[in-house]
Amino acid sequence: MYPLGWERELSRERMSEARAEAQERRLARMAAGPRLSLRARVARKLFEAAITLEREEAWRMVWDKLEAPKHS
Repeated sequence: MYPLGWERELSRERMSEARAEAQERRLARMAAGPRLSLRARVARKLFEAAITLEREEAWRMVWDKLEAPKHS
């Protein structure tokens, strides 16, 4: 069995390495810029589609109003 002090030192080294790796991953994510989650990206695309459809529907209504007097 290993001496208790040696096990403690090994554990500290491993924890220190894990913290350093986690910090590197965190910094890499920050350097890559803000990235949206899949849910946020899907929500944003759905919102854009809804706005586009609303614009097209509004344009059709205006067009129908403009064309209505000609057909009467």
